[in-house]
Amino acid sequence: MSEMSTNHKVLAIFRDDENMRAAVKLLEKRGYDVFSETSVFQAIATVTERKVDVIILDVDDLDLKEMEFLDVARKINPNLFILISFCNVHREKAIKYLERGADCYILKPFYLSELFAIIHKFSDRISQNGNILKESSETNKSIEHLALRIAHEINNPLTTISGQLQLRLSGMDSSHPDYHVYETLEEETQRIAETVRSLVTFAQAREPAKEIVNLNNILTDVIYSFKDTEREREIQVVESLDNDLPMIMADKEQIALVCRNIIDNSRMAINGRGGLKIATKKGMNNSVNIAFYDSGKGIPPDVIERIFDPFFVVNDEERGMGLGLCISRDIIKRHGGSLTVKSQKGKGTIFQLSLPVEAV
Repeated sequence: MSEMSTNHKVLAIFRDDENMRAAVKLLEKRGYDVFSETSVFQAIATVTERKVDVIILDVDDLDLKEMEFLDVARKINPNLFILISFCNVHREKAIKYLERGADCYILKPFYLSELFAIIHKFSDRISQNGNILKESSETNKSIEHLALRIAHEINNPLTTISGQLQLRLSGMDSSHPDYHVYETLEEETQRIAETVRSLVTFAQAREPAKEIVNLNNILTDVIYSFKDTEREREIQVVESLDNDLPMIMADKEQIALVCRNIIDNSRMAINGRGGLKIATKKGMNNSVNIAFYDSGKGIPPDVIERIFDPFFVVNDEERGMGLGLCISRDIIKRHGGSLTVKSQKGKGTIFQLSLPVEAV
């Protein structure tokens, strides 16, 4: 196996383990810069000062309270690779470390060649001169290309199917026994089309094309289009829009998409039993705010931190790919704003959207 061309920095955290001592010596011989610490508290300083790429963490002698080290280390270096080692008797503890954010594990006693293979494989992806960003950019281009191919292959037959269904519905009385069957099929085709659009939007994340816009006007158009669909029958929408809201610089199309995504998310949470209040007002620090208050079932506290993750849905009953809120938060971030959520299970959810008021 070839020697490393770049001296990647490895931090080994262990107290008294011969397997780990041997591993440190091997990695040094292989060309890595290796540092050792006996506690996670000392390790924080090393991660900061040495700009560590890889951490090997022996969890056998660590307390679970020391898991917060993973969070701190990640904040210092989001691209950090964390490998945990443990004996089989501590497997349950190791699982908790993996759930907390560790990337990989190795079971003791391990072969030194096994450890080196894991580190070497990851070190091919890390670099001190920006190769991670290059890889990420190339990956994003591949995802975008794949998403566009998928959209093309699905949308062509979907357009034909939707057209035929709408044609049959237009010539059929609502009392016909097959009317609701065709109606349901047409709704499902539109759901598929919306899913494909979300996938393409996710893959083609772009900077906003800003123009002078009135946030109230965007909301009014979105709410009107929402009320003009079957979905409007399921919930009652109440508007409370501030007439003195200042104009802002924003991408009208993107902000409208965010509002539609949040309203649709609230509609699913309400599930035909409740209401949605949408309010705008001038916020602090020269900003404008939109609040979406729904009286739905709320979001469980153990998953609320994950609802903006791509492809995450709160439960299996939800439809879609779980991209709407992820896309929405990305759009708002690109506008220099924020999108937050508060929820209480069984009592509803509040999505708060804040956008800066720039010079217009």
